[in-house]
Amino acid sequence: MIDTLRSNRWLLLFFAFLAVLLGSSLKVVSEDQQVVIEQMGKPDRVINRFQPGDASGAGLIAVIPVYERAITLPRGLIAYSHGAKRVRSMDQQWLLVDTDLTYRIIDPVKLVTTLGSSDKIDAQLQALLPGLLDAELALRQTGQIAGPGAGGANAALLHSLDGRTRQFGIQIVDLRLARVSLDEAGTQNIYRQMGDRLSAQVRDVQYQSYSDTVDLTAKAEAEAAARIQRSAAQDREFYAFYTAMQSYAALYGDPKRPNTATIVLPPDSGYLKHFGGK
Repeated sequence: MIDTLRSNRWLLLFFAFLAVLLGSSLKVVSEDQQVVIEQMGKPDRVINRFQPGDASGAGLIAVIPVYERAITLPRGLIAYSHGAKRVRSMDQQWLLVDTDLTYRIIDPVKLVTTLGSSDKIDAQLQALLPGLLDAELALRQTGQIAGPGAGGANAALLHSLDGRTRQFGIQIVDLRLARVSLDEAGTQNIYRQMGDRLSAQVRDVQYQSYSDTVDLTAKAEAEAAARIQRSAAQDREFYAFYTAMQSYAALYGDPKRPNTATIVLPPDSGYLKHFGGK
């Protein structure tokens, strides 16, 4: 047995080498993949390329080792997020904007020729998107940017970005501003504006209250004076008594009033007649 193996070892080695060679020449392409086959560094054909409405071309493919190379790319939709970009709106507010987009590789040969692989797509999006955000959002008010469709910015950004990524064989399928918020300085500025508006409203209420108080006091005093006049006309003796009491209260009603005076009157003074019961 050992002698047989020794005599056929070269044959065994040949079959082992053939199995390795065969294994390296076969590749499984899944339904969510598209593969570019390069021959000596140049794209030759595409396996399972995405085409709207076309059936999947997934399955087992053969590649000539050394002479050919298979580059695998995603075939479906791919999500990308760009977070916390600081931009300035038309009304001079600094905003923090998160952007979500979805793209698809529609020309795998162009992508391989320009970028080499799908790993470099995110870097290209990160380089292109900030400048587009600055340009588009500077044309819109903060209220528009925070509203549905970002005041038309979503559609404009999608169109602009898609026009630039087509050179890499990439189609931008969807783009939207996922979150819009004020930065720290903008938030503090809004709080100050709210405080100023509230203070102005308080001052308006206080002024109106004072004005209403003055009007009511004037009306009450006028009504009281009118009633006193009517009372004096009906009973002059009572009116004389009332005025005497008022003057007494003004002169002596408050013992702590500064500059108080002491006066001496005879018992038969007309001023004291009401207090003597006469």
